[in-house]
Amino acid sequence: MRLPLFQNQQTKARIYFALLVFINISVLSVIITGILYGINRYVTDTQFTYRAVTCCGGICLTCFFSLHTLYTLFPWFCMVLFSFGIAMAIRKTSSILFLHYRLTHSIPPLPIKNHIKLKKALSGICANGQTVLIDASQAICAFTSGIWKPRIYLSTGICSYLTSGELLAVILHETHHKKSWDPLKLFILQLFKTIHFFLPVNNHLINLYVSASEKAADDAAINISGEPLELASALVKLSQCNTRDAQYFSVAFSKKSDITEDRLRRLLESETVFPSWRNSHLYLSSLFSLFITITICISLFYRPFPYTDTTECVTRACTMTTCELP
Repeated sequence: MRLPLFQNQQTKARIYFALLVFINISVLSVIITGILYGINRYVTDTQFTYRAVTCCGGICLTCFFSLHTLYTLFPWFCMVLFSFGIAMAIRKTSSILFLHYRLTHSIPPLPIKNHIKLKKALSGICANGQTVLIDASQAICAFTSGIWKPRIYLSTGICSYLTSGELLAVILHETHHKKSWDPLKLFILQLFKTIHFFLPVNNHLINLYVSASEKAADDAAINISGEPLELASALVKLSQCNTRDAQYFSVAFSKKSDITEDRLRRLLESETVFPSWRNSHLYLSSLFSLFITITICISLFYRPFPYTDTTECVTRACTMTTCELP
């Protein structure tokens, strides 16, 4: 019964990931191509517009507030937005790598053999070499971290807080994240989201991906342990903890309220009704993102005003005088 659910949720997660990558790579390719293709034209149009606006010896407000000037400035505005997104992505990458380095180098791991409950939970599964116990008695957290070599991190606090069965369910859940390379995938999606911060659809699709990947990890854990109540009990306990220690580069045992409630319903109810794709917020964000993308494409590629060597005011009418042609 659980295996089809696992395959379904895993397929959904892959579809959401592929869709996000396709959308963002397409938008990124269009923006970069447009900038490389039209940068010389942007400079030429800007120089021409400047000469036209100042043809009367000063700045002509009538000529400045015109469609021609707006169209000339908009590509530069798009490039500023794109540059800001790239800068934020670089900053985010540096922050994530620093936090991960601090996690793996500043916190010495503890020997698992000295923790009886964890050793007992790991005895039935092949997870000894991929599980790290960290000395944090006040932190109740379990997460998977690492780009190329993801590992499962458990705090001493969570090992003391959960029962052996609950701890095993959490480890199996995180093991699926590790095998699915979810930390790397989430890292890629977060970078795309940061670069294209002006596309609201990214946020909705990432939430759908996180939800599907969490449910797939739940189903994988139950498929192995056969104990849905242990996983549900662990999920309830962890959702009540107010710790922030799992906010590293990781796929944590998610505690987002709406995802947690949905996961609990799936674990406790005999028949599960999955949320419909027909989401008004998703549709609205998709349409708005499409509108933004089309606007950017038009500003980067389309040229409605022909360029001439004649330097004159576009409207040929300044505020008080009329520009005279030489």
